[in-house]
Amino acid sequence: MFRLGNTGEIVIKRAIGIVSIIAALAVGAGLIWHTESRNLTIHSSPTKSHSSVAHLPHISRQDFMAGVVEGFYGPEWSFRATVQVLQFMHRQGFNTFVYAPKNAPYLRAQWNVLFPAQALKALHHLVVTAQNNRIQFVCSISPGLSIEYSSPRDQQQLLAKINQLWSIGIHSFMISFDDIPDQLNGPDAQIYHNNLALAQSKLVDRVYRDELKDGHAIQLLFTPTVYWGVQNNLYWSTLKTELNAHIPVIWTGPWVLSKVVTQKQATAVEQDIGHPLVIWDNYPVNDYTYVISHHPQLFMGPVMGRSPHLISVVHGYLFNPMLQPYPSEVALSTGAQYLEHPTTYQPIKAWVQALGQWGKPVQPALQSFAAANSVSFMNTRPLDHLDRHMTAFWNGYRHHDNLLNTALYRQFTRWNHNTRILEEKLPRSFYAQIEPWIQIYQAEAQLGMTVIRMLNNPSSASPATVQAIVARQDKINASADQLGVHTLLSNWFADAFAHVPFNN
Repeated sequence: MFRLGNTGEIVIKRAIGIVSIIAALAVGAGLIWHTESRNLTIHSSPTKSHSSVAHLPHISRQDFMAGVVEGFYGPEWSFRATVQVLQFMHRQGFNTFVYAPKNAPYLRAQWNVLFPAQALKALHHLVVTAQNNRIQFVCSISPGLSIEYSSPRDQQQLLAKINQLWSIGIHSFMISFDDIPDQLNGPDAQIYHNNLALAQSKLVDRVYRDELKDGHAIQLLFTPTVYWGVQNNLYWSTLKTELNAHIPVIWTGPWVLSKVVTQKQATAVEQDIGHPLVIWDNYPVNDYTYVISHHPQLFMGPVMGRSPHLISVVHGYLFNPMLQPYPSEVALSTGAQYLEHPTTYQPIKAWVQALGQWGKPVQPALQSFAAANSVSFMNTRPLDHLDRHMTAFWNGYRHHDNLLNTALYRQFTRWNHNTRILEEKLPRSFYAQIEPWIQIYQAEAQLGMTVIRMLNNPSSASPATVQAIVARQDKINASADQLGVHTLLSNWFADAFAHVPFNN
C-alpha cells in the first residue's frame, strides 16, 4: 500500500485511496467511532472484584517509560529511518520505543501468523539497535479485529507470536485493542456476558500467567478499546476488577487529540481504571490529516498544554510521531525536554533549542518553516506572528503606507529566500520528507509578494495578470499538501482579491 523511498522519503500519493478506506475504519475510528461507542459503554460498574487488584503497585521513577510509539496508520518507517530515530531517542534521553505501526501486517491484520524468517531477522536488527542505544523495545500486537477471545486456538496463536518475538530479544509487549468494534460476537458474547473489557482482561491475564509460568519476566502494557475520556464507564470499571493490577493501561487524555492533559484528569482516570497509566500522546502524529481533511499537514510546533505535574502521577509517557520521522524530531525534542523538566518546561524556548539540532546556518530558515507548520489542535495560532502581520498589513493599507515596507511583505520575502537555504543545508533525508510542503511554502511566499506589489501599485496590473494570479491561488488551494497556516493565508488572499486591482 505504501512504501518509503531509498532516501527515506514517503511515497504516498498513489495510495491515498487505499489510505482512505483503511483509515476511515482506523484513524477515523479514533475520532468518529469512539464518539458513538463511548455512549454504549457508560453504565453502572460491575460488582465483582478481585482482592489481587485492590491496590495499585508502587511506581518507581526509575521505571518511568519515556518514549516514542510508532503507532500511526499509513506506511511504517523504513529500517534506516527507524535506526536513526532510535539513535536520536538515545541522544534526547528517551528510554522506550514501541513498535506499533498499524499497517505492519504481522502485528494487526495477521497477528496470528508468525513472522517469516526474513521479516523476523529485520525486526531483530531493530531490537539490537534499540539495545545498543539503551532503549527498551516494546512490540505491540493488535488481535482485536479478528480474535475469538474464548478460543483456545486463538489464545495459543497469540502466545506463539509472543514467544517467537521473545526469541529475538523482545521482552516487553503492548497488547492493543484500540480502534476495533465494541461488540463481542459468537460464543464470546455469551461467555463474557457481552462485556468486551472482561473478554480482553481474561485473555491478557492468561498471556501474563502463561509467560511467567514459562520463566519469562515479561512486561505487558494494555491498550484499551476505550482509550480516551475522563468519565468513568463499565469498560474501565471492568478493567479495574478483572485485569491484573500490575499491567499499565494506555490513555490518550480527555480526547483522542488532547489539547490539554492535567494531573487532576490523570489521577481521576487512574483511580477509575485501577491501573498505572501510560499516556499515549497523539502529537505530533499527522496520519488523520491524510484522511479527514484530505490535506496532509506537518506538525512541527512544540508540545504544549501538558500539566507541569502530570508526569508525577503516571507510569509513562509516549509520543506518537508523524509519518515523516525526521521532521517529527522537532516536536519530539520538545517532548523530551518536557519529560525531563516538566515543572520548568517552556514550549517556545524548548522549540527554538530543538531547531538548533541541524546547525546554526539552517536554524532561522528551519524555524520559519516550522512556524508555518506549527498550527495544530494544541496551538491554533502560528508561532511566527503571521496573523499579527496580516492585521498590521491591512492597517497600513488603509493608511496608504508603502506596502513593501510591511512586516508581511518582509515575511513572504524571507520565506522565498528560506527555501534555497533549506534545500542546501538540511540533510537530504530530512529535506526529502518535507519537500512537498517546502514547495507550497515557496509558492505561497511568491504569490504573497506579487499580490502585495500589485496592491501597492494597482495600475501595474493588467486583467490577464490578475486572472493568472487568482489561478495560482486556486492551484495552491487545490494542492493535497497544505501548510499549517493554510487557512490564514487563504483568508488573507481572499481579502486581497476583494480590493483593487483584483475586484475590477
